[in-house]
Amino acid sequence: MRNGWALDSRTVTVSKKEKIGTREPSEDVKKFLFYTLLVLVVIAGAVAGGAWWVVQRALPDVNGTTTLAGLEKEVIVERDVRGVPHIRAQTEDDLFVAQGYVMAQDRLWQMDVLRRVAAGELSEIFGPVGIERDKEYRTLGFTMAAERDAEALDELSKKMLAAYTRGVNLYIEARRGRLPWEFVALRYEPRPWKESDSLLISAYMYRTLTNTWETELRRAQVLQAVDADRAKDLYRVDSQWDRVIVGEAVETAQKSEAKNALVAWAGRGMNFDSGEPQKARPSAGYWEKQLWSAVEALAGPAGGEAREGLGSNNWVVDGRHTASGKPLLANDTHLTLAVPGIWYLVHLTGPSWNVKGFALPGAPGVIIGHNERIAWGFTNNGADVQDLYIETFHPDNPRQYRVNGGWVEAQVRTERVKVRGEADTLFDVTVTRHGPIVQMDRESRKGFALRWTATEPGGLNWAFSTIGRSQNWEEFLAAMRKVPGPAQNAVYADVEGNIGFIVAANIPVRRRGDGSVPVPGDTDEYEWGGFIPFERLPQVLNPPGGRIATANARVVGPGYPYYLTDRWASPYRTARIYQLLGKKAEFQPEDFVRMQMDILSIPHGILAGELVKAAAVAPAKNKRAQQLIARLGGWDGQTWADSQETLFLELTRQEVMRNLLRPYLGDSTGLYEWRTPVFLESVLRERPARWLPKEFLSFDALLTASADEAAARIEQGVATAGAKAEVWGWANALVMAHPLSNVVPLKWVAGWLNIGPTQQSGTAYTVKAAQRSHGPAMRFVADLGDFDQSLVNLPLGESGQLGSLNYRDMYETWSEGRGVASPFTDAAWEKARVHRLTLLPRR
Repeated sequence: MRNGWALDSRTVTVSKKEKIGTREPSEDVKKFLFYTLLVLVVIAGAVAGGAWWVVQRALPDVNGTTTLAGLEKEVIVERDVRGVPHIRAQTEDDLFVAQGYVMAQDRLWQMDVLRRVAAGELSEIFGPVGIERDKEYRTLGFTMAAERDAEALDELSKKMLAAYTRGVNLYIEARRGRLPWEFVALRYEPRPWKESDSLLISAYMYRTLTNTWETELRRAQVLQAVDADRAKDLYRVDSQWDRVIVGEAVETAQKSEAKNALVAWAGRGMNFDSGEPQKARPSAGYWEKQLWSAVEALAGPAGGEAREGLGSNNWVVDGRHTASGKPLLANDTHLTLAVPGIWYLVHLTGPSWNVKGFALPGAPGVIIGHNERIAWGFTNNGADVQDLYIETFHPDNPRQYRVNGGWVEAQVRTERVKVRGEADTLFDVTVTRHGPIVQMDRESRKGFALRWTATEPGGLNWAFSTIGRSQNWEEFLAAMRKVPGPAQNAVYADVEGNIGFIVAANIPVRRRGDGSVPVPGDTDEYEWGGFIPFERLPQVLNPPGGRIATANARVVGPGYPYYLTDRWASPYRTARIYQLLGKKAEFQPEDFVRMQMDILSIPHGILAGELVKAAAVAPAKNKRAQQLIARLGGWDGQTWADSQETLFLELTRQEVMRNLLRPYLGDSTGLYEWRTPVFLESVLRERPARWLPKEFLSFDALLTASADEAAARIEQGVATAGAKAEVWGWANALVMAHPLSNVVPLKWVAGWLNIGPTQQSGTAYTVKAAQRSHGPAMRFVADLGDFDQSLVNLPLGESGQLGSLNYRDMYETWSEGRGVASPFTDAAWEKARVHRLTLLPRR
């Protein structure tokens, strides 16, 4: 006996199966666990099966025969292994009916949400989280402009649009109850398509490519904070890297007067602080937060502010520079990278049409591509087509505003926003003679009215769709004459060996100023005096050097008599393209695809050189900074994903800018414009004393102190995230996300929907423009010697439908920079054809 307890040997004997704390469950417990697990498996299987059923039933038929009401004759729709359709019709109407039908097969939900974004109708499907963004778009008045312009289209465009609309609606009606999963998840069905909806797609792109009014407000702020000399530095237009195409002569007095007048009006005394538009960011609730993120992904950045990576490349060379002796043309548009992608490949064959290339979901025809005679491509020119006018409202009557010394009644329209689960939201939009009031300074009773070519009569005419019928330069110009915008740098080539360039759009001619900051609205001095005549728009045919390249940078020199913009993108991508074009004489299509993937960054190379020189005079203090600077002397400028140098230089660049501007702008990040890197380069090279902050003895000290700060940021990142935070690829990781991916509660589903985050090489300043969610939204190389040798690429695939084999089957070739063959002739297509769908008239 121990401690009063009698010990039985059986009580202390522990078997292998019955050790203390690990007793085997009873049979009842085992059965309970088994059946519980079985139920969970069945439920999971049912959920997975249901999801599979929802996804699979929405996939379109790509083989067999379908009858369509309204077709005149048989239409053949063939597809290759990547799902690229070749539509063959015997009448023009049937061709575009079929295009609308086929586009809806692959991209119906994308088409629906794009028109909803532009129309301000997201709240109808997402609820109250979409109200503020809907207000923003409705204030612009896109729906009214689209309906007006749809009625005023030329005969060809109207006919194309009507046929396309019929095709979309035929598909919507045929798929009731079998719609893509997004409609099922959000529990709604698309309303019928209208002709004006296609013009809303035009409005969506117009806003993406031309919206600058918030930049004008920020520039006004900056001009109030710095003196005239610093203002000229910050907004300088010229650069040693510029490669202008038109107007290389000396600056005209007219141009100088316009800029001086513009700067003089910057300090008018208004509150120019635009701030962030109220977005109704939800403070609580899982679903509200996820739905809000979906709205923001669809509607884009508040105010539509452009980013450095939001641009494009194109170039063309004549036969003197190619292996075939015929021109080669390349284009890659840099836009937001999301799921699904914005471009869609299609080949249209019918009376007067044999065109292949890139279409926009919701718009008929081909926007960028080639036919059997010509090829063309676009980059955004950035011409300033928005002006803010400062309107003064009556202190006692908020509906009256001052015009030439008197008071005029403003128009006030009431907008009704349908909100899911709540009562409709009504709000008033005040419209002056210049346009809607997009922001109001209540204290001074002054408002900013936006005048924009997009909402002028005819501004949304999507004439790009008709280019595909052009057979030569003259017909190409005739088609471009009808393009109201957005202003594009168009490059051209034809089978006769010609190459050309034109900027075509309605670009305002201002009576005074250049519109880069808000101007007085109570006088006629700053009104538009029409648009630049088409014949005077920048254009050239067969330049002496046989090479033309644009990458959103400056295309006109000071000798060009009209003002386009001073917000050109920094010139480094264009300069690098010309460097590469000068390295070889006999280019082939594959060479141009490799150029599209080039990752040498000129501005980072310039900074590296300046930093090495500075460290010799004023050494860095941070040990990591010292080591990285020592490596920069042998750096080749290639911005690989695993490059530590690129990350260090990019962070140093940011710190240098912050140190330069903090004395004038504080910690505000609102200065940034596309041309800012040109300012930084000039400061690094010229080192003007007026820009040296007081706390630094020299620019060398400024540079190395900024490098120390950059190295400290890297060390902080490594401490938080590990070694991956040392390299550029993770700092600039690619993310292509479906707008609803955050709404889906199961993360593994989001993994199927999205791409990334994935390491990527390149920067905003490399030919391969690479930012986290911005980059090449397509790639295209046309061989005018043999169109079957042309190469194309999409970031994901043709289909926007999860479950399709073509949902993201081009991603690998896109990410690796390998062009996809694009068969054009009948013989080449016959070898590529995989699917065949026959569309028959319904009798």
